[in-house]
Amino acid sequence: MKILALEASTTSAKTMVFDADTGEMSVRNRRFEVDGPDTAVREGDSIYAQLMALGRESAAGHQIDLIVLSGTWHGLTLRRADLSSVSPVMEWPYTGAQDLCAKLREDDELTWWFYERTGCMVNAIYPVFKLQYLREQGIDHDGLIAMDQSSLNFARMTGEIWSNPALASGTGMLRADGTGWDLEVLERFGLGGVRLPELRETTDTAPLTAEAATLLGLPAGIPVLTPGPDGGLNQVGDLAIEPGDMTFSMGTSGALRVATRHPSFSPTLSTWSYRSPLGALSGAATSGCGNCVDWARDRLFGASTDYAEIEPLLSADRVDTPVFMPFLFGERSPGWQDQRRGGFLDLSPQHSRVDMYQSVLEGIVYSLFHCYKELTALGGVPRRIILSGGVLSSPFWTQLVADVFGVEMQVSTQQHTSIVGAVRMGLLATRGSLMHPAFDDTEVRTITPRLERRAQYDAGFARYLDRYTRTVPGSEGARA
Repeated sequence: MKILALEASTTSAKTMVFDADTGEMSVRNRRFEVDGPDTAVREGDSIYAQLMALGRESAAGHQIDLIVLSGTWHGLTLRRADLSSVSPVMEWPYTGAQDLCAKLREDDELTWWFYERTGCMVNAIYPVFKLQYLREQGIDHDGLIAMDQSSLNFARMTGEIWSNPALASGTGMLRADGTGWDLEVLERFGLGGVRLPELRETTDTAPLTAEAATLLGLPAGIPVLTPGPDGGLNQVGDLAIEPGDMTFSMGTSGALRVATRHPSFSPTLSTWSYRSPLGALSGAATSGCGNCVDWARDRLFGASTDYAEIEPLLSADRVDTPVFMPFLFGERSPGWQDQRRGGFLDLSPQHSRVDMYQSVLEGIVYSLFHCYKELTALGGVPRRIILSGGVLSSPFWTQLVADVFGVEMQVSTQQHTSIVGAVRMGLLATRGSLMHPAFDDTEVRTITPRLERRAQYDAGFARYLDRYTRTVPGSEGARA
């Protein structure tokens, strides 16, 4: 059996062809071409066409038996019944609703009510607030279909307007227990006239249409699995599915997710409660991670500079660096302040561009450690942590993560974790098991914290927390 996996990530199309009989696999990746500088707003049909084009190249010469899909949480596009576009796809970095959400968060009762019903915070990232923002912009969405890029891809491929609880848990419109769309939330926010996809199981399939088959160069009728969210599929890809298993992905954004037995809610509103394709998740995520590193490289060294050229310049002995607030794209966890802005604090004339670049890496890690402390206060220390993402391409940054967190971490054995998770879901749907020797017969590498650096990074985190607190939007420190 051969599985074709198609993923529309934040920045790229990615494909994998996996032969379940031999264990052979091939992966392709291509950055999306988008119009304009704002990659948070994209034409959904263009993204679909680019994904299908890469899928056609990947599937050429293969007899595909199953297609599986992966994509991002939190996207929104409005569509007519024939799937024609009313609005582009507003992906997770889009924060047009930040002023609306800031006003809503002034109502503590509403904020808690929404959080406990959906597991989501009042924040511009969520489609429920993007819908309200579009209405403020004069778009009447009654009768229109609200979907994300993944469910749009599935609908284009199968003709079925379906989603599943894992993907829907990132909308702010699903009940936290995953049992259905929350009609009370929709009514309270005046969204009762919006059409939402039918919720199906994460192992349900629909046949590939003739039109989509032509695009892929494949026969019509191949089963297509309902799409999964890349964050939740990371959990599946690394088999982090037992309570206490935490995945820690550091890519464009950063996220910590821990499998739980049931939805969990933070008394400080600092974490979220979503679902993976296989159960409940508690998590915390930051909007600023690899995107901040890209920004720093481009501004400080030039976009043509390879990261490998910067790596030897970094040193754990460099201690008098500025403090970087990694909120260039607003804040998600733990403070959920859409209006936060990033930048350097304690910057002095003697600081070099290397000092500034290293402080960006440190600020990102401190921000994620802040999230980790909130998660462990809620559910205890995880039994294991699996690290993945672009962070692993930098030995300095990888070791910094372990040193700041002060815990041993396993390195993910999967180079493409979310798309492996999608393939595993395909194996589960067809063969009844997530396991396959091609993914699982590998040696696990661990990163061990350097205890001699403990005091150094404890002091660094305390300094970061002090500057974080002083720069809360609306505070005296923020206005100074």
